[in-house]
Amino acid sequence: MIFDARTGFLFVSALHLLIAVALWAVLARRRTLALDLWCGGGAVFAVALLLLSLRPLLPAVLGYTLATLLVIVAALLKLHAIRLELGEPEPVARSIALVLAFLLLYEWLRVDADERLRFFVMMLVVMLLGARIAWSAWRLGRRPGCRSAYWIAVAHGAMVLVQAIRAGNVALGRFPPELMSQGYDALMFAMILLIAVIMANMAWLGLALERLVQAQIAAAAAQARSEETRVLGERIAHLERQRSLGLLSASLGHELKQPLTAVLTNAQLVRRGLAGARLTPDQLLGFVDRIIDNTRRASGIVEQIRGYLRPGSAAVGRVDLGQVVREVSELVAAEARAHGVRLSLELPADPVTVRGDALQLSQVVLNLLRNAIEAAAGHAAFVSVRAVQGDGRALLTVEDGGPGLTPAALQKAGQPFFTTKAGGLGLGLSISRAIAEQHGGTLRLANAPAGGARAELELPSCAEPPAAAG
Repeated sequence: MIFDARTGFLFVSALHLLIAVALWAVLARRRTLALDLWCGGGAVFAVALLLLSLRPLLPAVLGYTLATLLVIVAALLKLHAIRLELGEPEPVARSIALVLAFLLLYEWLRVDADERLRFFVMMLVVMLLGARIAWSAWRLGRRPGCRSAYWIAVAHGAMVLVQAIRAGNVALGRFPPELMSQGYDALMFAMILLIAVIMANMAWLGLALERLVQAQIAAAAAQARSEETRVLGERIAHLERQRSLGLLSASLGHELKQPLTAVLTNAQLVRRGLAGARLTPDQLLGFVDRIIDNTRRASGIVEQIRGYLRPGSAAVGRVDLGQVVREVSELVAAEARAHGVRLSLELPADPVTVRGDALQLSQVVLNLLRNAIEAAAGHAAFVSVRAVQGDGRALLTVEDGGPGLTPAALQKAGQPFFTTKAGGLGLGLSISRAIAEQHGGTLRLANAPAGGARAELELPSCAEPPAAAG
């Protein structure tokens, strides 16, 4: 006896079942329908091999009909698994129809036809299914992160080749039409089947690991892109703040000039008074108090500018939107006077509290006020700012007495690099809109009913008062 096929099939059956269960256990945390079908197909094939190996001891309906039927079902389950991985699910109704048709044909052949015809029909169907599995796995292997599927294709392709060789030997009369025979072809069939089982299941494990690594790489890349976008956005916003204050430099110089001139004037008066011994202690204290007040005023302006220019990540907290408007209004007050524009603030006595980053919100308010001042210059010469709070929302409205926006400008306003200003970059409104969205709000532009443009910044409000403003 060269080789006992029954012993070989029994060994392959036990190994196939063990590998299927182990594979399912290893990948249990990443379970998919495709994994369940693949491992289920392995378990069904193991039972089929067990029945084939015990065929002489079993009734014909178990050793032949049921065993062969389970081989077909196992192949179909594995085909469904591969097709699911491809994203091209196999029609279930077609598979059921194939199983029923094969069952009827095989039972008819087993009862009424000769053994050779039954053998060739079974081998033909098994080879066709194996070829479909191999071809589908090969197509899957062409996709990024799925190269392990090539080994599934090789394993099933080798099984089809060995089945074809055995069918050819039976056709030439070298071996009887029976799987459970002894001979070199039975040994080769069992060995190839053993290797293919191990190779195909290890390839499926490799496919799952490739998918896991690919998913981890994609997640890391997405996180890196998100972080890069955030950092880039902060840098652009910081540069836009610098640009805005650069355009305000003349006005800010005028704002600083007034308190510094007052300090110098009062210091000179004190010096002359002391030199001539003409100052009383009360007069001296009055001059010193004025010097201190104007110094603090100048220091406050400088500190406000430094804080506005300082780069940094968002510091989220409760912010009084009204206080932000007051502070930014002081920054643009000199520019408004230079353009002959009157600023009108209509702010409630109670804080208009929102949750967000005070610096980012001040950038939005600064952009809206500067746009309104430039639009109102030379026209009705007013800019009104109103803030209201209610129904869980805070609404800041900025209106100007300018000519308003054309339909084309309204449609494109807020898009990056679109601007109606001769020296503008077209980033101010785009950044402002992005900041509003990051705060869960919206920034809308429209023309006011009485003429001029209107900007509405709407943000979620907070019930509690802010811990700090500005």
